[in-house]
Amino acid sequence: MPRQPQPTQRLIDIARQCWPFTASDGQVFVRLPWPSAKGAAILPLRSPDWRDWFFYRVYAEHDFVPSTHAFQAILNLLEALASADCERQRLAVFRRVGVRWEGPTPGMLLLDLANPEGQLVEMSPDGWKTTNSSGTHTLFQVSRSTWSIPAPVSSPAESPAPRPLETLRSCLNLSSRADWLRVLAWLLAAFRPFGSCPFLVLQGPPSSGTRALASKTIAASILRCLIDPSTVLLSPIPSTVHDLLNLARHNWILAFDHISTLSPPLVDALCRLSSGIGAAVRETSRPTTQPLLQHYRCPVLLTVTDRWQCPREIAERALTVTFPPLPPASRTSESVLGDTIREAWPAILGDLCSAVTTALRRLPQMDRPSGKRPDALAWALAASPALGCTEEEIERALAPPAPPHPMVEAVRALLEQRRQWTGTATELLELLRPLVPCQTPKGVSQQLKSCMLTLADYGIELKFRHLHGNRRIIDLSEETGGASFPQNAKNAPPDPEPSPQPIETEEVKTS
Repeated sequence: MPRQPQPTQRLIDIARQCWPFTASDGQVFVRLPWPSAKGAAILPLRSPDWRDWFFYRVYAEHDFVPSTHAFQAILNLLEALASADCERQRLAVFRRVGVRWEGPTPGMLLLDLANPEGQLVEMSPDGWKTTNSSGTHTLFQVSRSTWSIPAPVSSPAESPAPRPLETLRSCLNLSSRADWLRVLAWLLAAFRPFGSCPFLVLQGPPSSGTRALASKTIAASILRCLIDPSTVLLSPIPSTVHDLLNLARHNWILAFDHISTLSPPLVDALCRLSSGIGAAVRETSRPTTQPLLQHYRCPVLLTVTDRWQCPREIAERALTVTFPPLPPASRTSESVLGDTIREAWPAILGDLCSAVTTALRRLPQMDRPSGKRPDALAWALAASPALGCTEEEIERALAPPAPPHPMVEAVRALLEQRRQWTGTATELLELLRPLVPCQTPKGVSQQLKSCMLTLADYGIELKFRHLHGNRRIIDLSEETGGASFPQNAKNAPPDPEPSPQPIETEEVKTS
């Protein structure tokens, strides 16, 4: 009788179906073929997903379960293979959006469709196309919560039907063209895995936004779903920085709903996350004390309540969209709106991919703008011909509002006399009358809240406090170095970006 292979040899044969390698941060991954043999799955070696795959293959092919000791030996073997071969080391692993560089400039952007066929979209200055991932030059990681997106399609230019992006705009029910251009600028920035990415802040009264019953929440869900759909499209803001970074490890876009306040640590972490943040992560299943130093950068979307007081750090990096109130007679059911978006989804993606290719083609020949959010502004200016707008419209939409609200002018005039003011709304009304169109202290408070982002643009910090006896206090102060914002945003000096410094996190299991 032929001699049967030993159990250890059988496990090694299963392990040979994988291609182990190390990512740029030193984490070990394995590349597995999809059942369709058209693509590949990229999984962290020390993750529940790869463990489940390995145990299933062993049981399906040999009808036994490996021992803990044998499984650990296979892990050590694959890690040794990944570290021994130079061709398997320091390979870039992306999540949903990737890039191929041609020298110092991006030659091609990649969008992972995360489907069983292993398809992705390649966007270059010459155009875009849908292809299958193959080889080791395209490595995308997905999590258990990641959903696939449809392959984009090109919409005929001579079609009598509305353009796909116009369909998206009508479903969002935006109040102005400037708001629409801010949404497009954020969507385009979400296609870039490099550079800083602005926040998108959706605000407005209850029952505002999309034509569906759920208002701003549905608008945020649509925008998140276009590029990075997930099991949970919107989530509440996490309570700790550790939880926030854990979400960033498993998602490309972070979308948080119904936010009223943010703690100072979360404000700092979100600001750093928009441009890039480092974190030290320990693999608990690996017998080593050396942490992984990982880099996270995510586009962030926030829907806020009427109690929202925007921190100045967020305001400096935010594109704000204000939704108008929507009368009950104008609302549409959520299911009808969802059917409309799903039908137009491939064509909307196609238009966005065309805008990205236009930006890649035009950006090297353009002068880079300065001022606030320069990366998003440059990207949107380069894509403007494909968005059906002019560069001047983009500049006006992404610049701070001008002329400012009378309340803003009145507060600035007040702080020119003193750098700080504290008091009640009644006292402030007496000081600002007749410069502001308010007749009551409550009106003063409401207008201050609505102008909070503009005040932050001018370097003015606004806070509301409650003292004993239900006495409500307003604090107005001029930030150090936060003089009035220049009227010509093109000539403003760029804001310094926070440097990505590592944050030590608790021990977590990589997945």
